[in-house]
Amino acid sequence: MNLKISALIFINLLIPALIWNHGLFLLINGFNTPLFDVILGVWTGLGDGLVITVLVLMVMLFQFRLGLAAATALIVASLITQILKRTLEFPRPPAVFENIHLLGHSLHNYSFPSGHSTTCGVMALLALFIWKKRKIAWAVFAAFMIAAYGRIYGGVHFPLDVVVGLAIGMLVMVWFEKKSQQWPIERWSASEWSWKIPGLLLMIAAVVLGTGYEVKPYTAQVFALFLPVAALTVLAFAWKKRLS
Repeated sequence: MNLKISALIFINLLIPALIWNHGLFLLINGFNTPLFDVILGVWTGLGDGLVITVLVLMVMLFQFRLGLAAATALIVASLITQILKRTLEFPRPPAVFENIHLLGHSLHNYSFPSGHSTTCGVMALLALFIWKKRKIAWAVFAAFMIAAYGRIYGGVHFPLDVVVGLAIGMLVMVWFEKKSQQWPIERWSASEWSWKIPGLLLMIAAVVLGTGYEVKPYTAQVFALFLPVAALTVLAFAWKKRLS
């Protein structure tokens, strides 16, 4: 049922994005306030590649199969997105319109589809697979939808870029979650390496994030401050749980 609802949400977003792509962009981008600048300027960083990597590795510590499916989906979905970007070379909003509202740097090339939105699509579906019908699933789903919306508000993507990016991430995540149910990972899941390797990778990612990495957009740099601490705290908890 959750997947059907998310598919319905996507269809309701795709139709207006196809018909009124530029008009919707100007409407969304033009409705800005200082408060929204602060909130969305930070929140849209949730789709940054390294931020997402840290989150997925934390999932792998506790739900190995789903975490591995999400990690694989992120790699494949991001590859699809980058191929489309480089092949189509669609201009970004600053190359089409003047005097738009920007959060972060002004970008001009490789607009379609949105890479941030692709990763958000993977994570939004991952939340539904982890928590299923619980309310927290839709809360996390909404959090990643808002992060993707921030790409329009921040002036770096058109609505169609975001909707298609979300669709790529969601579809690839659905496919790999289904395939992961057939992966022979029972023995690996029971092994200590199923949490030691993700734990080591998480430690490395947290250190990189917290020692000079620039979160995109730079308005979301706060993630580089608190997320490494949160990741290492989760890692310590997982370590203690495994050893107890």
